[in-house]
Amino acid sequence: MLAMRGRIEAIVSLPDHAFRKSGAQNKTSILFFRKFTTVEKIRADRIISESLDAGATLDNAIGNMLQQMPYKIFLAEAGHVGYTTTGASSDLNDLYNGAEGGFLNREQEGSILGEYRKFQEQPDNYGGRRLPDCIALDSRAVWDAHPSHRLDPKYHLFKHEELEAIPDGWRQERIGAVMRRREEVVHPENAPDQEVQVMTISQTGEIRRRAAGKGRNPPEWLGMYFEESPSTWYQARQGDVVYSSIDLWKGCVAVVPEAMDHALVTKEFPIYEVTDENLDPDFLSILLRSRYYQRAFRAITTGHSNRRRTQSEDFENLEIAYPPNRIEQRELIEEIMVARNAHRGATGKLAEELLKFSDLIDGRGDEELPDLEDPVAEERPDDQ
Repeated sequence: MLAMRGRIEAIVSLPDHAFRKSGAQNKTSILFFRKFTTVEKIRADRIISESLDAGATLDNAIGNMLQQMPYKIFLAEAGHVGYTTTGASSDLNDLYNGAEGGFLNREQEGSILGEYRKFQEQPDNYGGRRLPDCIALDSRAVWDAHPSHRLDPKYHLFKHEELEAIPDGWRQERIGAVMRRREEVVHPENAPDQEVQVMTISQTGEIRRRAAGKGRNPPEWLGMYFEESPSTWYQARQGDVVYSSIDLWKGCVAVVPEAMDHALVTKEFPIYEVTDENLDPDFLSILLRSRYYQRAFRAITTGHSNRRRTQSEDFENLEIAYPPNRIEQRELIEEIMVARNAHRGATGKLAEELLKFSDLIDGRGDEELPDLEDPVAEERPDDQ
C-alpha cells in the first residue's frame, strides 16, 4: 500500500480521451510518489505497529501514521492536454505552457505545472486555483475522505467545492435522507401472455419504452420471455426517481411519468421513492441534471471509461441543496418544464409528419425502423 511506503506528492487527473487515439479506454491520472527515507520508514512502521498492537484496524493505523507524519498532497484536474478527443492537435493545454520547438515556456502562469511549482514553494500555504482546478489537501484528509481511500483528484476537487455550493436559504440534505431505495421485485414470467413495459432513460433525461427485438432484447415484452432472463426485474412507480448506474454521469436520471407507472427495470437502474414531502420530484430530477450535480456524479463514478458506474452508497451519501418549499421549487423550474413539454411536442409532431411522408413513398403505414444510433444506456447487456 503506497501510503505505508512513502509520500504521495501530487496526482494530476487526465481527461478520458488522453490515450484514446492509441486504443486505451481507461481513465488515467499521473501520480508523483516519493519513497520514505530510512528514518521516515522506521518511524512510520513504528506508529503503524503500535496502533495495530492497541487494537486499531490497518486503515486506522495508517490514518494515525498520516496524522503524526502530516504532509500536503497536490491535486489537479486537466481538461485539456494539447489535443482533442479525436486526436487532432489543439492549442489548449492545462498541463503546461509550451514554447516553439517542443520546449517548455519559462512562464507557466495558469498551467498545472505553474501551480505545482507554487505548491512546492509553500505547500502549507498553497491556496489552490480554479480553471485549471488545483488544490492541496492534508494526506490524512485524503485518506479519510472515502471508505475506499480513493485518490482520484476529480473526487477530492468536487468534495472541496461541495462545501461552498449552497444558495442562501436552501436546505442541505443527503440524498439518502430525502429518498428511499425501492426494490419491488416482480416475476413477469408468472403471467406468460401478459405484456409489460420495460423502460430506459436517454441522456436527455427522457424515460421511454425499451425497444423490443433490439440487441439482446426479446422480440416482444411478454411475460414468457422473462423466464430465462438472468436479470432480476424491479417495478417503478409514478413519481419515483430512476437513474442509470452506468450513465448517471451522462445525465441519465429522470422521474417516472404516469405513462410508465409499474414499468420494469433491471438492477442497473436503481429506483428511489421521494420521502421528503417538501421536495418536488420534477425539481429533483432537473436539479440532478444541472451542471453542478453532473460534475458531482462524474466525481463519484468509478470504473472503466466506457463502463463507469455510480455505486448506490455514493449516490445516497451525496448532499443536495434545495429551496424549503415546493412553490419556490416549481417557480424555479417553470420555464424549464414549459420548454421540455414544447420540445416533446415538437419531437412527436416531427415524427408524425415524417411517418406520413414515408407512407406516401412506400405505403407501409406507421412502421418504424429501429434507431441504430440510440444512445440509451440500457441497450447494453445489463448484468455483466
